[in-house]
Amino acid sequence: MTGLLSLRHPPRRVLELLGLAAAAALLVARLDLATLAAGLGFFLWGMSYLEEATKRLSGGTLDRWLAAATASTPRAIAMGTLSTALVQSSSLITLLAMSFVGAGLIALPGAIALLFGANLGTTTGAWLIAAFGLKISLSHYAMPLLALGLLGSRLIKGSLAGLAGLSLGIGLLFLGIDFMKLGFEDMQSGLSLDSLSGERFWHWPLFVLFGVAATVVMQSSHATLLIILAALASGQLPYLPALAIAIGANIGTTVTALIGALGAGTAGRRLAGAHLIFNLITACVALALLMPLAWLVDQLALLIGLAATAWPLKLALFHTLFNGLGILLMLPVIPRLARLLERLIPEPKRRLPSAEARYLDDTALAHADTALAALERESRRLERRAYHVLCEAILVPSAEALGHPPTTEVVRAPIAPDDWPAVNARYHERLKPLLAELIDFDARIDVPLTEDQQARLEALYGHSVRMVEAVRFGEVLQRSLLRHAAATSPLREAHDALRLAVAEGLNRLANDPEARDIEAPLETVRQHWQHELAERLRRHQLDAWLATSLLNDLHQASRLLAALVPSPEETHPPERSAT
Repeated sequence: MTGLLSLRHPPRRVLELLGLAAAAALLVARLDLATLAAGLGFFLWGMSYLEEATKRLSGGTLDRWLAAATASTPRAIAMGTLSTALVQSSSLITLLAMSFVGAGLIALPGAIALLFGANLGTTTGAWLIAAFGLKISLSHYAMPLLALGLLGSRLIKGSLAGLAGLSLGIGLLFLGIDFMKLGFEDMQSGLSLDSLSGERFWHWPLFVLFGVAATVVMQSSHATLLIILAALASGQLPYLPALAIAIGANIGTTVTALIGALGAGTAGRRLAGAHLIFNLITACVALALLMPLAWLVDQLALLIGLAATAWPLKLALFHTLFNGLGILLMLPVIPRLARLLERLIPEPKRRLPSAEARYLDDTALAHADTALAALERESRRLERRAYHVLCEAILVPSAEALGHPPTTEVVRAPIAPDDWPAVNARYHERLKPLLAELIDFDARIDVPLTEDQQARLEALYGHSVRMVEAVRFGEVLQRSLLRHAAATSPLREAHDALRLAVAEGLNRLANDPEARDIEAPLETVRQHWQHELAERLRRHQLDAWLATSLLNDLHQASRLLAALVPSPEETHPPERSAT
């Protein structure tokens, strides 16, 4: 019987159930702990709503601002600070920066500066909680916001649905903060952490580790800071240990970047490494200078008029101070740090299979601009492959057609049919796998898009499909060209002119992707041979069967080039909106 139960309920599952049962029993027995846990849950839930609503409402605007801001280091730091202060999520900005680097939108030094600013921007959360959240009853404001958010989620559709998510997120944050305050107030008689004075030198690393662990578990430094601030305000936690725990919370935020780097490319892993190095160095400096920094906070607090016992506000000031100090220390070495990471995390030396996508990282799917940038780069790879296959379709070496303008000597050279692989085989080998990955990536884009971004996405999809369509026309054309490849064939002269005209069109596109006059050489050939066919038929130099074959080949070549002509949406993409 015991063996049967162990088979039905694996040990891990049993342990999970026992753990949940024990946690439930504890929370039922200790309502103060249950209140704390509920507050923490509401806060984390609100943070997730807030991040999602911010992405939906920005519709790519935030992405473009961040990408543009990395033109200079001071701008990147300022934009990282401002954007994190607005969205109250350094994790969101970190993952955005990783996506940008992976998609090639920004360089590594600019992304590193952006992360430095995000670290400073996250300190505004501590100021908001300490200045307002712990002093007033936020539940009075939470209820209307939650009601509006719930109603809005049912009634509002499209991008404006983000307003409902924003209302829900803020309401849940407010409710979580109030529950946390209430929970610590209820615990005053049963729990006191005053003994954690941190008088011994080995106490401080333990407090830092506690901050790291708490942030890793909750995946939110804001949640850790909320616990610290609420415990400080209720007198449950001494001031100096709270400062050390805040240092640990900063280190814990790097875990989000490291997790995000698991699915990212080399550039994303380098950025995660920069985030880890910055936070570790900043934490070590802050811990080594903890007492001097605490003294400096006291002096600045007196200067700006804070009360001597305003511990939450002092902690917020300390949080800002040591993050600012870290930026000052690391700012001069950003270029050197980027070069170091490029050496430590090199590009993989193994050669990717020819049809494997290089830029379609899952991290790029999180944001509109990075997803589009990744699709554009892969679409260009598909385009280049299609041009090479089309050169094989017209029996012209790609180096003679794409590398420089094709010549008549190239198309008049003897043709050995065995030297030219079938277009259908080349399509399945080089194009179809890559096209399948592009279509799959396109289908997995599930982020809000502006009208301009949607139009660009549709244009990219249409462009990729047309490349494959052109190859299909080339497949039919190649079979006819090979049947009449002999130098003595009555169609060889016309086919050589056709091949040269198509090669000239491919050459123009390779040099100028926006070229629209690629059909002109083929149209000249068509007009000449329509007249020539009539003359040769009258003189009985060509039979009607071969004449029909040539007309079909000219038609296939025209359809091939027409499929390659870029659409107006590709040559003149919509202007990016400011909103």
